[in-house]
Parts: sequence; C-alpha cells; structure tokens
Amino acid sequence: MLKIAAEGIAPRLAACCWIGSSSAQSSCQKIAPQAAKATQKYLTQSQALLKKLVIKDHYEFDQKVINSDNPVIVNFHAEWCDPCKILTPKMLELLENSSEIDLAVIDVETNLDLVETFEVKAVPAVLAFRNGVVVDKFIGLVDANSIETLIDKLKRKQQQKQ
Repeated sequence: MLKIAAEGIAPRLAACCWIGSSSAQSSCQKIAPQAAKATQKYLTQSQALLKKLVIKDHYEFDQKVINSDNPVIVNFHAEWCDPCKILTPKMLELLENSSEIDLAVIDVETNLDLVETFEVKAVPAVLAFRNGVVVDKFIGLVDANSIETLIDKLKRKQQQKQ
C-alpha cells in the first residue's frame, strides 16, 4: 500500500470510490490496472524480504534455522566480499517462487561463534539445513544451475517428507 501511495495512485482510487459520476468511474477503470501492477510488485518485493532471514546471533540461528519447519539455506557472507554481493541477490531471485525454503544470511564479521561452529574458512559459504542438520553445502560463487540444483534437492526431500 505504501508503494501505491508513493506513486500517487491511492489518492486517485479513493477519489473514484467517493465520486459517483461516470467520468470518475471511467478514470477509475484506467487507473485500476496500474494499481494492480504496483500492488503485485510491492507484494513480490515484500515476499522476498520475508524469505531473507538476517541472523544476528547464535540464539536467532537456533530459532530461525535449527528449529525451522522449512529447509533453510544459510549464506555466510561479508560486506567486503564482492562474490557475496552477487550470490545473495541471485539466491533470493531463485527462491522467489518457493514458499517452502527460507534463506538465512549471516555476516561472518559479527557472528564469529557461528563461523567457528560451522568451520567457515571462506566466503561466501552456503549450507543447506533440514531439521537442524546440514544436508548440503558449497563454498564460493557458483552458477545459477548449481543453486537451482540445491533448491530442487531441498524441495524434493521436503515433498517426500509430507
């Protein structure tokens, strides 16, 4: 809704609802597709943000990854790491239509205990968790096909579980 209001569509739609004239209804019909498109874009962006879990400490890791009902792909990254800046958005894009897998992002600079626990030696390091256990991993920047294979593997096992 904020996105629509920012674009100035919401005030025009509200005016259409309150004014009963045929010209208002006509302009409302013209604006409605724009509003629908803006709403869809906003919801898609919101869903992507909800999928990305930012882990700040070991307690959050336990709550959001280890105790998760969904499989979770954990991305150990650093702000100074250029491959990390490519990998995280790519994983979010590939997970965009998947409601059954979450992405957790862990900054290695502020979570040294998790780095030590999972023996992260280089970034980006990606670990796939299911039921609190690491089931797959890769290190470094990989191509989209490798990420898709990991996602598909997690989806298949999730469907078998159900």
